[in-house]
Amino acid sequence: MRVSSTVERLDVPPGGSGIVPLEVINTSSVIESMSVTVIGLPDDLFRSEPTALALFPEASGALTMTLALPEAFPAGTYPVTLVVSGSAPGAVEAFHDLDLVVPPHPHLALLATPSRVRTRGRAAFAVEVRNDGNVPLDVALRAVDSDRTLRTTLTPSTLSVVPGAAVTSTVLVKGPRQLLGSDRDRPLKVAAQATNAQAEVDLVLRQRSTISRGLLTALILLSILAAWALAFLLGMQQVFGTDPFTKVAPASYFAATVSEDGTTGTDEHPNGPPAGALAKDGPVPAGVGATITGVVTGASDGQGVGRITVDAMRESPTQGLVVVSSAATQADGTYSMAGVFPGSYIIRVSADGYQTAYYPSSATPEGATLVGAPAQKVKSGVDMPITGLPASISGSVDTGEAAGEVAVAVTAKPAWDGADPATVYTSTADASGAYVFSGLPAPGTYELSFVAEGYQPSTVTERVLGGQNRFALDVRLGAGTGQISGLVTDGRKPLGGVAVTTTSGGKALVVGTPTVGQVGQFVLPNLPTPATYVLTFTKAGFGSRTVVVDLQAGEVRGDLNIVMSGGAGVLTGTATDSSGAGLGGVTVTAGGSAATTLSTTTLTSGAVGTFTLTGLTPGSVTLTFSKPGYVSASVPATITESGPTAPVNVTMTSALGSVTGRVLDKDLAGVADATVQATDGVITRTTTSTAGGALGAGTYLLADLPAGTYTLSVTMNGAVVSTAVVTISSGTVATQDLPIGGP
Repeated sequence: MRVSSTVERLDVPPGGSGIVPLEVINTSSVIESMSVTVIGLPDDLFRSEPTALALFPEASGALTMTLALPEAFPAGTYPVTLVVSGSAPGAVEAFHDLDLVVPPHPHLALLATPSRVRTRGRAAFAVEVRNDGNVPLDVALRAVDSDRTLRTTLTPSTLSVVPGAAVTSTVLVKGPRQLLGSDRDRPLKVAAQATNAQAEVDLVLRQRSTISRGLLTALILLSILAAWALAFLLGMQQVFGTDPFTKVAPASYFAATVSEDGTTGTDEHPNGPPAGALAKDGPVPAGVGATITGVVTGASDGQGVGRITVDAMRESPTQGLVVVSSAATQADGTYSMAGVFPGSYIIRVSADGYQTAYYPSSATPEGATLVGAPAQKVKSGVDMPITGLPASISGSVDTGEAAGEVAVAVTAKPAWDGADPATVYTSTADASGAYVFSGLPAPGTYELSFVAEGYQPSTVTERVLGGQNRFALDVRLGAGTGQISGLVTDGRKPLGGVAVTTTSGGKALVVGTPTVGQVGQFVLPNLPTPATYVLTFTKAGFGSRTVVVDLQAGEVRGDLNIVMSGGAGVLTGTATDSSGAGLGGVTVTAGGSAATTLSTTTLTSGAVGTFTLTGLTPGSVTLTFSKPGYVSASVPATITESGPTAPVNVTMTSALGSVTGRVLDKDLAGVADATVQATDGVITRTTTSTAGGALGAGTYLLADLPAGTYTLSVTMNGAVVSTAVVTISSGTVATQDLPIGGP
């Protein structure tokens, strides 16, 4: 059987197809039906035309192999072997090796759910980032709005996506306050950027007005009524007013003062205030007082800070600084103090967790600048920064592994505009996964990044206020993919044409070793981790080998060296304990005339205690059974060429012994709660006699003792009251009573 092809390198893009023509010659002396199998890639990727080719002796024919790759097939170079074989007994196989080259094809797709949200100011969009390519991608997300009126936060803003997977990011959007008018659409785009790949998705924030049309109509009607009422009131005041027309303000605009004799009055009105005079304390009628507005921002990040108390203060001759009016900032840091008596004031901002400050940025009243409040006008732009006390962020990160097995590095990076990009705070999660950042400048927004070897990195965004101890949401890291690779030999040289089989995600995964080029090499890529994989190596004329490989999170194993022995001899059997129960975890080693030493382990689940050894050459072989705590056993076996060898069954005896007995008083009655100790100078075992038991009251049992001579002692009330010497043999139970003498 001979096979040839003009294709030794096949370049196929993901989602594409390729053709490999084969010319086959039947070199046998019988009519053969030729078929093709594939080593190195799953068979369902190939299609043979025709599926079987009938050839007379010394005749030739053509077979066409068509390869179709899925969209997300990983990029790389794959050694593939096409095996042409006949159906007649003893037919010789022919091989053709080629390299399949799959180029990188990065591709991103974004999907938003929902893509349009109707709200007054805030909205949350879930954006799914899907990797439709064939290479892992590190993706950076950003939000862009054309009119730059929206404030957006993406959590996370950077993520890693493996081929065929999808990761969701949350986009929080806040629009400017809209008091009046119809619904307004505020469009924005979320753009995803990766190496040689990008994608966009359109989002729409449909913003409702604070005051609806119906409410606006009602307010207009009310204002018309109020205007009529005000006109009527002013007309009545003109008719019945008592103040003469003058170039000075009416008396109602002058505040009362206190004279030396304790009565209120002014130079013009020594007997007291005129009718309608106003006090400086208390509410001021509408249309007279001033309004002070501004924004309180964080000194660290420049963002508005809510829940800050803003006080307008004036100097009193007797009481010092007196608070005249107060207000609290909204979530965006804005505030408004209405009805302030016209005059000049010191503005103070304060709150728990923040340093008290005076306008514009003084720590003391002496350094403050007075703010003038004109009557019936709005004094705007009274903006102030406030410095928060140091804050902390703490939380927990879970890797899915046992506590302390994975080291997770946690970093906190300031995420506000104008922050120094070189400023990074670092921490490490402890054995329980907990982490903490202390002494962070506040208020501020921080991007927390979690990185662990073998895991996909993750980021979250947290905002802390002044002096706040912030507990962040728990984070769970997903493990990355792993890889197993190695070399298969026959003990002397690399071995091609070996089928390597394992199971991944419930599906069988089969690759092969090439017969030319990198002979004997195999690679199992993109394996989910952490996981345990059972690899089976098979090749005609050789005994199969089975290897168990444990992959930690994201682990890449490239040191697997497999030696396959010639011959197809198989030995089976069972290892049991003295009770006849199957004994798992026993190491079975074959020596003697075997080309190389082969070993396996008895099963610990299913058919517990059974084993299978393959790849043995005909002849005599010695099987050795060993397990900690049991006496090793060796038995001979003969591998024949004519048929299967009879099963080998071995009973292993325990290498440990026990001692039991009773603690007796002078009347030979059992003594409970006595401390019994056995020691050989190296090993010490301790137990307490019981009130009952198979032997009666005072029974004790010291189990799992290696064979040897032990000294037994009984201790009561801190004193040794009895001793004895006993010899313990492997797999036996010695009996020794311990009498306690009389008083």
